[in-house]
Amino acid sequence: MRHSTRSCRLAYLALAIVIASTLGAALAAALWTATTAEAGHEDRRVLIFAQPFVRADAIWMAQAKGFFKEERLAVSVKWVSAGTDALKVLQEGREGKPGFGDLIVVSDVSAVNFWESVGRDFVVIAVLARDAEGYTGIAKVEIKTPQALRAKRIATRLGSTSAWLLGEYLRAHGMSERDVALKNEGPEAILTWDLDGSDVAAFFVREPYAALALAKHGDRVHHLTTAKGYAHGYLLLGTWKRYLQEHPGVAERLLRAIDRGRQYAAGHKDEVIEFARGRFSVVDIAPVEADYSSNERVVGLDRVTLDDFQRLGRWMQEAGLLKATFDPKAFFDPRPLRASLPERVTVDLSW
Repeated sequence: MRHSTRSCRLAYLALAIVIASTLGAALAAALWTATTAEAGHEDRRVLIFAQPFVRADAIWMAQAKGFFKEERLAVSVKWVSAGTDALKVLQEGREGKPGFGDLIVVSDVSAVNFWESVGRDFVVIAVLARDAEGYTGIAKVEIKTPQALRAKRIATRLGSTSAWLLGEYLRAHGMSERDVALKNEGPEAILTWDLDGSDVAAFFVREPYAALALAKHGDRVHHLTTAKGYAHGYLLLGTWKRYLQEHPGVAERLLRAIDRGRQYAAGHKDEVIEFARGRFSVVDIAPVEADYSSNERVVGLDRVTLDDFQRLGRWMQEAGLLKATFDPKAFFDPRPLRASLPERVTVDLSW
């Protein structure tokens, strides 16, 4: 049953591939031709950049059920196939106008990188969702324990959330990256893994590649671990500090609507599926169903988040991905959430 669930997961990337192939050109055109009115020049108008991941179903439902409108917000969501493209537009703007876009849905490592690159003018105001089961280690069948990885070659995308999982996994078992031989490989390389000729003992990847590899390579590989107990993959809602200052109250109303979307999505799987089917032309709903089940909807800032990001910051600094020491007080701004949904902010974020 566990293998069946994992095999059907064909998780976020599979969904993104389907959506990108169907809507790629249209999304790009929409992103670059959006009107300035959508850019948030009025308090009631909000432009959000987001990838069409199931972990964002709180936004899906807030939009579909009119929760944004009930908060007197005209929210436009521009669905983009690559988060890096959205971050570039958010930073560089369009047609000579910097900072095009109001908020962005972004992953963990990308958010920290962006935060440092823009001089800490960017802040995260809420975790939308997180997932531990979607990040996995797949090893050759003879690799039975974490210790068996010592001195072995391990492939992963360096600088990614999967690489962070690998680091946390090694540390939890008394090792570090120095105890293994890292190989920088994109996750798709696991599908052409030469189990006889390659010295790679394991891959740490994001789904759906683990499930696809298990299906392709059969009993010659096995599932070594997930991120559960070590780290989480995050989907965050971030914005400019200046946006919060220039549009007081907007983020608070937005968060209330998204939290209603969170609650609605949790209780209405069928409508989440239909949103994906109708908005993104998804035909195979198995990936959506699988990710729906593993999605931990948060819309908050809790102690788990703080602990994870302190570890992430240390790992990124050690890996040379972050120059300065990670500062959660500069990265997270809990004030909009505290004003709108105070019960969803940990007392540890008291600034």
